[in-house]
Amino acid sequence: MAVFKEGELAILIDQKGRKYLISLKKDSVFSFHKGNVQINEIIGKEEGSRVVSTKGEHLLVFRPTLEEYILKMKRGAQIIYPKDISRILTALDIFPGAKVFEAGTGSGALTLYLIRAVGTYGKVVSYEKREDFYNTAKENIERFLLPDLRNVLILENKDISEGIEEGDFDRVILDLTEPWLFLDKVLSVLKPGGILGCYLTTVLQIYNLMEEFEKNYSQSLYKIGIFELLERNWEKQGLSLRPALRMIAHTGFIVLFRKFS
Repeated sequence: MAVFKEGELAILIDQKGRKYLISLKKDSVFSFHKGNVQINEIIGKEEGSRVVSTKGEHLLVFRPTLEEYILKMKRGAQIIYPKDISRILTALDIFPGAKVFEAGTGSGALTLYLIRAVGTYGKVVSYEKREDFYNTAKENIERFLLPDLRNVLILENKDISEGIEEGDFDRVILDLTEPWLFLDKVLSVLKPGGILGCYLTTVLQIYNLMEEFEKNYSQSLYKIGIFELLERNWEKQGLSLRPALRMIAHTGFIVLFRKFS
């Protein structure tokens, strides 16, 4: 197994399960409420190793999974949570080699998963109109993405209202406040049989989207459905096994359509 090298990312997990995302820089120090950890003690070790802070806290060290990374990375816009991303990837059937258009890059969480899903033969085109969000997403994506996948993404600081430069997309995902305003633009670039997904956070947004669909697009799009996912963890304490006191409840809705020929 490859050992940790300078410049890599690592996740430290303390004895209470709290996670800390760090970048491994030689001769630097990670400081937290349980003391300091010398980064030189991590560089050269294998994944799953343990380090001890100056206050005696034992920490496990791993390379971050993509889920761990997006939950800890810098945020501009609110991220799409992993539970919703997993449903988007399956419901939209994001496959290796697919060509995907995304409007509303946000902080880049879904974008990273899309790149991984389409693979080296696929393509992801993502538009983010806000420059600050674009810059944050660009930094987040470049920090995690493997070099052989960097050519898969075309990331642009652009508003979808200005038009979509490319076409012939297999899938389209809109993470926008008012996606119903852009259905005409989406239909012009989506292949027949292609799937459109809209990620929304409020019931009123769903209502407005469905009103527009029913009035103007029911002859062009087939409604697959409207989904909301809730996630509940369980805990074992001694002889007791019960649901956790906190759960990830509402984070967003996923609305799916498919284009007629």
